[in-house]
Amino acid sequence: MIDFVKAIININPRDLLDNKLLDFFYRDFNPDTGELKTVNRNNLKRTPHQYAIYKGIEFRIYETGSVYLLGSLHKFWNNGAHNYNDFKFKSLIDVLIELRTKFNILPEMLRLQSIEFGVNIQPPCKTGRIIDYCFIHKSKPFGEISTRDEGKYFQVEHSQYLIKIYDKRKHYSNKGFRIDNDILRFEIKFLKMEKLNKKGIFTLKDLLKFGLHNIYPEFLVDEWQNILFYDFTINKKENNQLLNYKNPLYWKELIENKRNSALNKHRSKLKEITSRYSENLQIQISDLIERKSKELTSGGAKFDTLYIRSNPTPKNPNNKVCLVTGLNIEMQKENSLLLSHSGLKYYFNTNRNIYNSVKRKYLSVKWQKTDFKTEIKEIAHNIRNTISNQRIKQKRIYPDNQYRLFDNWN
Repeated sequence: MIDFVKAIININPRDLLDNKLLDFFYRDFNPDTGELKTVNRNNLKRTPHQYAIYKGIEFRIYETGSVYLLGSLHKFWNNGAHNYNDFKFKSLIDVLIELRTKFNILPEMLRLQSIEFGVNIQPPCKTGRIIDYCFIHKSKPFGEISTRDEGKYFQVEHSQYLIKIYDKRKHYSNKGFRIDNDILRFEIKFLKMEKLNKKGIFTLKDLLKFGLHNIYPEFLVDEWQNILFYDFTINKKENNQLLNYKNPLYWKELIENKRNSALNKHRSKLKEITSRYSENLQIQISDLIERKSKELTSGGAKFDTLYIRSNPTPKNPNNKVCLVTGLNIEMQKENSLLLSHSGLKYYFNTNRNIYNSVKRKYLSVKWQKTDFKTEIKEIAHNIRNTISNQRIKQKRIYPDNQYRLFDNWN
């Protein structure tokens, strides 16, 4: 389903600046001089902007008046915590209804600049082994990328899009989540919108009208099949040819030496050997991607975007969220109701933007220069005080205690 989105929002900046759910701050502010930085680390000119984070989605307002939305719609649905579960079409609509209800943002107001489509599947064997034998995509070798927030993944960059594949279970297990099954993540991220623009897709509304069920076969199933994959279940007697084929350096040298005819020739030979002497793992995974794609996009074939205008914000009973901040707290103890020490440490380590947003709101000036342990303690303390004050307020309004406190926390 749709994951990361970068879009220009056709909205008056003041509508977001005045929204009580968003706390805007200037990025690249120089605390010594009080000035905004107008050049980046490469000394290139940049336009200063304010930003606010809500459930992992970043809103940016530039001094030119341009307004952007950036982030994972999948993570937004999980209150900013993760994207390892299934994000179905109905869940996407829940997100769009929430954007409309809380920020008055409609799909037609989001002009897409970049977008990512992906699926999480349970593979027929260990995810790590599959990734190890994905050598090239089309005519480019996979490279290993490592980031602080996303961990390690394997990627091929083309002129208009990226192909990414990684172990989603390992990714989130390292962040403290308990995931029982292997999860292979395969995704395509469009850096430029030319291919989608040719299909008449410019806004998020255009994408919904075109139909996500029409996107996935071409941009996920087909692109998976464009990977040169050495099937380690091949049971043919090993020879020099197979030794070459299972060696990623062999294929890399063919590419670097621009031996395109040899590359295509041996690629076809490997495909024939795989078809005759293996369990055909690539085809199995292709089928899984296709089935998962159909499952995720079910219900979106004839979607009327007016539905988003006429429905209230949905409640997602599957997400465990903090009653004060609205952030996902699945990483905490099962009986947790509020964001606590462990949750704050999780966000500090995995999403510093979310952590800093909570810190700005719930850490008083008195404790701004304290040590990290005390900082965590004080933030958690102030979050608890918030819910206590709410209880006191409601008891004053309803002295007979005929109220439900949690009805006010969506």
